[in-house]
Amino acid sequence: SVDVVLRFTVGEATAAQFKIFAGDIVPQKKPAPDIYLFASRELGVPPDHCVAVEDSRNGLLAAAAAGIRTVVTTSYFTADENFDEAVLVLDSLGEPEGKSCTVLANRTGHEIDRYLRASDLEAILQGGTV
Repeated sequence: SVDVVLRFTVGEATAAQFKIFAGDIVPQKKPAPDIYLFASRELGVPPDHCVAVEDSRNGLLAAAAAGIRTVVTTSYFTADENFDEAVLVLDSLGEPEGKSCTVLANRTGHEIDRYLRASDLEAILQGGTV
């Protein structure tokens, strides 16, 4: 399951800081906003104080319908999809010591460097609208 992979990848202490929400706990799947609205309520964080990271049009539509700013990372399977609602579209998140990300669309007014950082997500929250 996802929580096992998370614990293996980042360790018990870091994994304990995350909450995992899956689509099987809400009535409608993406592109309905149900999972994002559920997560927002459970975390006690309003949607306009959240940033979603998605990799598909359905995920983007779900987050946008919930009022959440969305960063999209494309893949081989989704590269040709329409991501007009995303505030930022990247070909990957990039890596500090590895491959840089390529910015495909940036509607944030914030410059992205070689890889996406937590400070970039904070800047996205500070500026602009959904």
